[in-house]
Amino acid sequence: MREGLILVARRADDQHLGGAWEFPGGKIEEGEEPADAALRELREETGLASASAMPLLVFVHDYPDRRLRFHAFVVTDAAGEVKTDGGRAFAWVAPSSLDEVVMPEANRAILKALRWRLG
Repeated sequence: MREGLILVARRADDQHLGGAWEFPGGKIEEGEEPADAALRELREETGLASASAMPLLVFVHDYPDRRLRFHAFVVTDAAGEVKTDGGRAFAWVAPSSLDEVVMPEANRAILKALRWRLG
C-alpha cells in the first residue's frame, strides 16, 4: 500500500488468466521463506523495495486445471518507482474500488482479508 492505495498489475494476455489484474507476487523458491519470497517478487515484478511484509492470510485455491497455495502479505513501506516486469500495465487502486477490477477468482479471498484488515 502507498498513500492508502493498493498496487495491482495486469497479467499478460498469453498467461494463465491473461488480461486479469492481480496483486504482485509469484512462486516461492525452494528453501525460501514465504515473506522473503514476497519481498523478492515485489522487487522483481515492480522494482519496489521493502524491508518487511506483514502476513495477511494463507489459503489454497483450486482452479479446474491446477491447485495453488497462496501466502498473501501486506507491504506498507515500499520505496521506489514502479517499473513492472515486461512493461505490463499497473495501477494504484483505492481499496473501495477493487471490486470493480477484473481479477482471478483466487484473489477474492485476498480482497476479503484486505477489507477485514483495513477495517
